[in-house]
Amino acid sequence: MWAASRSILPLATSAAPAVRSGNMPAAPRPSARSSPRSQPSARPYHHGDLRKALLAEAAKLVEAGGVTALTLRELARRLGVSHAAPLNHFPDKDALLSELAAEGFDELATALARAMRVFPKPTRLTETGRAYVDFALRRPGHYRVMFGHGAVSAPSPRLAAAGGGAFGVLAEAVAEALGPSRARSAERVAAAAFFAWSTVHGAATLLLDAPLPHVLARDPQAARALADQATAAVAKAIRAR
Repeated sequence: MWAASRSILPLATSAAPAVRSGNMPAAPRPSARSSPRSQPSARPYHHGDLRKALLAEAAKLVEAGGVTALTLRELARRLGVSHAAPLNHFPDKDALLSELAAEGFDELATALARAMRVFPKPTRLTETGRAYVDFALRRPGHYRVMFGHGAVSAPSPRLAAAGGGAFGVLAEAVAEALGPSRARSAERVAAAAFFAWSTVHGAATLLLDAPLPHVLARDPQAARALADQATAAVAKAIRAR
């Protein structure tokens, strides 16, 4: 009886006789399965601004694999947060994409406005076109969401406002190039702005997604020259209208 119960008593108590360690059976070691340290634990949260981190990582995913590569679960995995964490900021993928596109239009509007502010009047329209292409090449993830067919199934009011703001800056540059007399017609300004936008957009898209990216990778200056020629041609055509 004593021999059987000795193994489950404390090793040292005031009531228990001293026992030589050599006679004491070794305590069983916990298995890897039962060890608390071996159990998976939630990864620590390291993002002071998870919303910003989600948008930045989403842009990288879209740039690398397109919109179809983006899922909230994959974003959570990459950022080391729980699968439910992104839902605290975006209820679904479409809401995140809508905000990513709006963020892109805000940055594009800022780039166009800077060109209008920095460069002299005769070159402003050309420089806004260059700024547009520069933005597309610098932010391909944003750009593909902004203009990708079906990327955002339900644009938010914020996205609509951001897109309108960017177009407004371009329309301002076009109206200035047309001159006061011709810019009196809102229809003329809108048509010329659409012409300018579609031309520089086409140049940017070709550089990003057509068989031209190898030119961009091999000789960025040659790619830049192609975009410059397109924007200069647009500005010249609008002034001649």
